[in-house]
Amino acid sequence: MIKMNKISKKLLMMVSIIMLLVFGISYLLNNYFSSDYYLYKMKQRLTSIYFEVQNLSIEELVEAEQSIENNNNVTIVMVKNHGSTEEINDNVQFALFKDKVVLNKFWITDETLQKVAKGQTVKLLFNQGKLKSSLLTVLYEQENQLILLGTVVVHNTDALQIVNQLNLYSILLGIIISLLLVAYFSQKIITPLEKLKSVAKDISNLNFKQVEIKSGDEIEELSYSINEMSDRLKNAHSELVKKNQSLNTLISSISHEVKTPLSLIQAYTIGIQDGLDDGTYTDVILEQVTYTSEMVDYLIKLSKVQAMKVNKSKFDLRELLQKVIAQYKITLQNNHLHVRSNLDSIENFSIEEDMSQMEIVFHNLISNAIKYGEEDYFEILLTNDRDNELKCTIKNKTTRVQQEHLTQIWDSFYVIEESRNKTFSGTGLGLSIVATILDENELSYEVKLEDSYISFSIWFHLNLA
Repeated sequence: MIKMNKISKKLLMMVSIIMLLVFGISYLLNNYFSSDYYLYKMKQRLTSIYFEVQNLSIEELVEAEQSIENNNNVTIVMVKNHGSTEEINDNVQFALFKDKVVLNKFWITDETLQKVAKGQTVKLLFNQGKLKSSLLTVLYEQENQLILLGTVVVHNTDALQIVNQLNLYSILLGIIISLLLVAYFSQKIITPLEKLKSVAKDISNLNFKQVEIKSGDEIEELSYSINEMSDRLKNAHSELVKKNQSLNTLISSISHEVKTPLSLIQAYTIGIQDGLDDGTYTDVILEQVTYTSEMVDYLIKLSKVQAMKVNKSKFDLRELLQKVIAQYKITLQNNHLHVRSNLDSIENFSIEEDMSQMEIVFHNLISNAIKYGEEDYFEILLTNDRDNELKCTIKNKTTRVQQEHLTQIWDSFYVIEESRNKTFSGTGLGLSIVATILDENELSYEVKLEDSYISFSIWFHLNLA
């Protein structure tokens, strides 16, 4: 059974109205105007024959008479145009009889003969009554001869009524069959649309389904678009959930990180008020204020990084690294550290990235290597690791990092030191800033731990132009 829905009903209604209008107009035209149209076309045909022969002489007309009659299904008779009206009528009727045109009613009036005598062309229609036909004629005079061009017009009213009745039945049957076919084929169209509707409803309820439609038309193309939209919405929703989770974690971490130093500041301040200060209370308060200030600075920097737009430009990676290393010259000297690098061994250093953001990345990684390294040096290495890519690695020794730490090392406020000793753990925001920048710039990066050496690697696309 064919299922009817709103679109199917609309299609059926529209098709029904169109078919009723078309077939109805056709039926009315056939029923009421076909006889008149038939007579009109016969008059046109007879007139055209008249235009062909009107300038022919009697001799030429006699020669062409047989050919014209056979080719056009007309009768041509010629009689002398003198004598009484009765005589002329008798002569014309006899000539028609000789051409096997038997008439029940025929009479040329005096008025008609007078018009012809004046050179006019007269068109007459002689209804034959029960013979169910009429004789359509054109009369004119040529060289004192009365010439009649005639053709039999069949009265087709009865035949047309039967034909129209048959047409009516055919129309009704055609409408019924057409509507059934429209209902069937509309269902073929509606079924995939119903699937699309169902999937769209599921997607609106965050149930990111897929739909498979093989119709070979625009509906199939629409299904591809909806599937693609579903995938993108699913990914976007997943990312949004992750960001919400990260935001909740961030808020929780901030609350924890701020609460601890504030509690200490409060406790030591009360201790000072109570006269319990042994000379170290202010140092502790300053230390906690410094840490809190540093954490706020990192949070501001993290929010700025997340809001930054990537503005890429061509620059020399080696020059940028040398610039950042130079800014740590005094720090390196004070910590008795030096940098091992191979910056002079690589030929092509030209990349196209956001230079200001890459400078932030290297500042964080180099400051971490200085702060947490356990030898008197750390390494900065550049290698052509992949086709048209330059790998930058910053490596230092550490015994505090374990393999299980690496999965969360990029997370905000993640610190390796379980005691959260600020001397060793820091705020836990530096590497989160690095990861955010590298993700925004769509750069590959990784962290590895091998034989107590931790290495942070970034891959840059070389600019070969």
